[in-house]
Amino acid sequence: MTPADLARALQGARFPILSDVVAVSWSNWREATKEVFVVLFFSLMPLWLGLVIVMISATTWDITNFLGRFASSSDLGILAASLLGPLLYMMFRDEDKPTGDKFVRFPSGLWLVLIMIACCIVATAIYSLTYLSETVVLRDNQGAVIELVNSRRVAAVSWVLFSVAIVVTLIACAIRNSLENQAPRMMSADTQSYVDQLAAQVGPVQEKRA
Repeated sequence: MTPADLARALQGARFPILSDVVAVSWSNWREATKEVFVVLFFSLMPLWLGLVIVMISATTWDITNFLGRFASSSDLGILAASLLGPLLYMMFRDEDKPTGDKFVRFPSGLWLVLIMIACCIVATAIYSLTYLSETVVLRDNQGAVIELVNSRRVAAVSWVLFSVAIVVTLIACAIRNSLENQAPRMMSADTQSYVDQLAAQVGPVQEKRA
């Protein structure tokens, strides 16, 4: 089975998100990659600028420690959640607007929104528990400190959230680019259909006059 046959099979089966992803052309993926790069460049400025400062400073911190601290403090999870917010407007700004004789519907919009909500809930839970662990000290009956969160697990979940946010952003941008490129083609098809109908009606009239 060739890649083209596989893509057609996935589209025909209508798997959530996957069927719409394989329908996006390479040019739309390329533009989406550029958009995501620009977003990450500015949104991750505290991270990469902090890495530069750590590299040139004389402190005992290294890059690994800095990244681990950044992730385990829930900052990375909050950053991942903040990337998903603007996607809602981008995805549904043209919802139900007519394009030719059709209405715009964002493909797999429901599934993408569910993923965003799940990521935001997890990021909120991580941030809340991390904040409480730093401000409230809980002790058991023997007086030992009770740890509310595991910093390593927080870091691991934060990296997963960040990766999911990047993938969702890339998919949403690619699908949006595909929809925007389809609109002119749909309008051209409608115009061509109107011209063909008009020509079919005018042709017999000219023949009768001749």
